[in-house]
Parts: sequence; structure tokens; C-alpha cells
Amino acid sequence: MSGTHEELTPTAELTHEHEVVLVVVGAMEREAAHIRAGRQIHAEAVARMVEFTREFTDGCHHNKEEKVLFPLLRATAPVAGEPVRVMLAEHAQARLHVRAISEALPEAGTGDPFAALSVADGLEGYAALLRAHIDKENRVLFPLAERVLDGAAKAALAAEFERVEREETGAGVHEKYHAMAHDLGAAGL
Repeated sequence: MSGTHEELTPTAELTHEHEVVLVVVGAMEREAAHIRAGRQIHAEAVARMVEFTREFTDGCHHNKEEKVLFPLLRATAPVAGEPVRVMLAEHAQARLHVRAISEALPEAGTGDPFAALSVADGLEGYAALLRAHIDKENRVLFPLAERVLDGAAKAALAAEFERVEREETGAGVHEKYHAMAHDLGAAGL
């Protein structure tokens, strides 16, 4: 687990990360509404949203789920197979939305109204997907993990999350993206 959340269980840590992700999702929704109202896109802010989703949501959070939690759940509880399959499919769909935003952003930033609408579409699609996805994980998958994983499995999971953050995500990255989420959420887009 990240150094600032040592007391959290692995699923509580992921739930806390969901709260951070939802701050950026809210900023995405506000920016999409801003674009739909015919206003100039905040290209720099959208670029930061893309960076956040790629580096924190996907690179840190989804990485822990895909490399550690999901395989453990599949091995421990066969009933988890279908929910995990759905979560993986939604992670892939989220990546497509982020790619679409990223691809349209340069033209949108120069004032192209069609590219700006493509960015708005991507922001809205990603936000809707992530809100539903997070709800499923928080209400179905994480409670399942709490029921089927014993204390030793949870301790191993916590240790692996710590390893992923240390070796794959990198020191200070978690904190950097928490601050970025706060800045994007406070920007009032």
C-alpha cells in the first residue's frame, strides 16, 4: 500500500483510490459540459486529465487490480471469474476513451469545433464508464474479495500492492497524482 495509507486494507486502499479518480471524473464531466456549451476547450487541463488517467488510474490503480487482485480472486474463488472478466473489459474500454480524447485534443486545442466535440464525447464516455465501473467494484467485487480472502491472502495482497507502487509506479508518483486530482477538482472547470 502507499506509504500514506498503511492502515488501509487492500480493498479499502483501492476504494480510496476510487475517490481520487472520481474527483478527476467530475472535472471531466464539467469540461465536457463546458465544451458542449460552445466554450473554448481547456486543452491544458484536458491534457492533465489524460495524464492522470494513464499514469494513476491505469498505470497505478488498474495495474494493481489486473496484476495482483484479479488473478488472486480468480485463483481463490471461481465465482469471481465473470465479474473479473467484466472489469477487465471495462478497463480496455476506458483506455479506448482516453485514446480518443488524446487523439482529438491537438486539433481541439487549436479551435477545431468537431475535434472539441470528439473530446467532449470521450470525456463523457470515460466518465460514465468509470462511475459505473467504480460502483461495481465497490459494491460487488471488493466485498467479494473481503469474504473469500483470508488474512494471509490479504497480507500478501497488501505486500504486492506495496511492491507494485514501489517498483512499477515509482516513489512519489502516487502523491503527485493525488495532488493533480485535487488541482483538477478545485479548478472549477
